Amino acid sequence: MTPHVSLPRHAQTTDHIAAVVPVSRLVQAGLGRVSKAILDIGPARAGDAAGHAARAHRLAELYARRARWWGVLERDTVRRHDTPAVFIEAVVVARCAAEREVRFWADTAADWTARAEQRPTSDVAGAMSNWHELGLTEPLVPGLVDGAVR
Repeated sequence: MTPHVSLPRHAQTTDHIAAVVPVSRLVQAGLGRVSKAILDIGPARAGDAAGHAARAHRLAELYARRARWWGVLERDTVRRHDTPAVFIEAVVVARCAAEREVRFWADTAADWTARAEQRPTSDVAGAMSNWHELGLTEPLVPGLVDGAVR
């Protein structure tokens, strides 16, 4: 019986073993691309709520990508039994920080979208709150900015 070969019969083969790229190098390259993309995002025009919302949404996507790269490194680091615990903890801290950034930028995008649509922003919008502009002082129903019960 002939063993299964994935190369066509005419393909040249060598005895050299293909080089395997370490996970840390892949993650470093991925994080570098994400960092560059974050730095390439310019500021939104003043007074352009929809532009601010789009920018914040893009930043949330990029930080989610960053968190996934840190997750890849975390899984690889945990898998290696010779890795000192302090390195594993550092990777976990980096992943958690990126996940916090995702939540921040997603919330910011939601608040800018609400401003663009003349809806009340979340009750944690802080300085970005538009409640005064809309004549609101507190939510109609605690925890719900529009007072709707679903």
